[in-house]
Amino acid sequence: MESALKSVFDKVSSYDLFNNFFPGLVFCCVLEQSTRFTLETDSVWERLFMFYFVGMVLSRIGSICVESVLRKWKVLNKETNQKEPFLKYAHYEHYIEASEAQPTIGILLEKNNMYRTMVAVFILLIPAKLFDWILYDFIQELLPVGNELIFIMICALLIILYAYSCRKQTTYIRKRVEKYMREKIEH
Repeated sequence: MESALKSVFDKVSSYDLFNNFFPGLVFCCVLEQSTRFTLETDSVWERLFMFYFVGMVLSRIGSICVESVLRKWKVLNKETNQKEPFLKYAHYEHYIEASEAQPTIGILLEKNNMYRTMVAVFILLIPAKLFDWILYDFIQELLPVGNELIFIMICALLIILYAYSCRKQTTYIRKRVEKYMREKIEH
């Protein structure tokens, strides 16, 4: 079993480890310790997969929702005394060119994405705790169909979340292809 786990972790990229698995692990552990929700399973593999999947969902929430809010949020720049976006990205073409010249930028981006995902972790723990505190008993006792409705709502939200994630990823890919084609034509 130990060699199988080692083999799996050897194949997992640092991005997957720090942006999917680790946030999923943190979220699941804190959720189980601070609420009545239990995510227990008898299989180590199922538990590892659950951490990864939950983390992947959290990463998408961070990418689609948290990033959008942080980019629109304005804060005062003390140097210029002007309000600026909390997050301000470089132009994508500039990022591509700079990351090709300086591979460290890719590592910094990976860390940045992990921080964004961890923001999503802690944001989502708040409604999970509120749900446990305020609605858990109501749904369990008064609405026998409550769990089924929650399942359907979660599935619908995941469909929307991953559709937007697909759209965002497709845009990144298209921009890279367009940049490559422009450079090819110019040379």
